[in-house]
Amino acid sequence: MTSAQAASLRNALEALMDAIEKREPIAERLHHLAALQRKLAPFTSRQLDHFLQNRSYTKALEYLRDGVVIEDPDRPDCDDT
Repeated sequence: MTSAQAASLRNALEALMDAIEKREPIAERLHHLAALQRKLAPFTSRQLDHFLQNRSYTKALEYLRDGVVIEDPDRPDCDDT
């Protein structure tokens, strides 16, 4: 993925998160993000593709910003029961 493609995807994710925070309609932003996702799918890393496919947009944005996703230490571990 080129830096321009990564920036485009990051901008779309930031716009989506901003709209969610402001409680604005997000349908158009989701459609734009889905189109970008389809276009860039052959160029994305497996981890980034996983985040996007599962709509883990916060993790995808964190990955694009930092290249590393750190799990939330306060998140309960649901698998340990």
